[in-house]
Amino acid sequence: MKNRRTYFKNWRRYRHLTQEQVVNRLAIHEDVLLPKTEASLSRLENGKQQYSQRVLEALSDIYECEPSELLSRDPLKDGQLIDFLKALDERKQQQVMAIIEALAKTDGTNG
Repeated sequence: MKNRRTYFKNWRRYRHLTQEQVVNRLAIHEDVLLPKTEASLSRLENGKQQYSQRVLEALSDIYECEPSELLSRDPLKDGQLIDFLKALDERKQQQVMAIIEALAKTDGTNG
């Protein structure tokens, strides 16, 4: 069975962390289900080793994202904008959406 695509490596790179730093942070959890070496983390990142819900939760804590984002969102492509929007309160998010919608409705002309 082929492993599902993940963005573990991209999230690590987006947060400017080395594999060694991630493994050291995972060691704090003292959980036998988490990668203990850079080699095991590399296998996870390259889809050669299966991951568990526990791995998703631990990595999402380190990478400051939701567990589902490790599977569905490439932060190297759209990370800055989404992180910026997440930091805004709901009212400001709605304002940004209104601006984006208005821009999308324009036909590309300046008048």
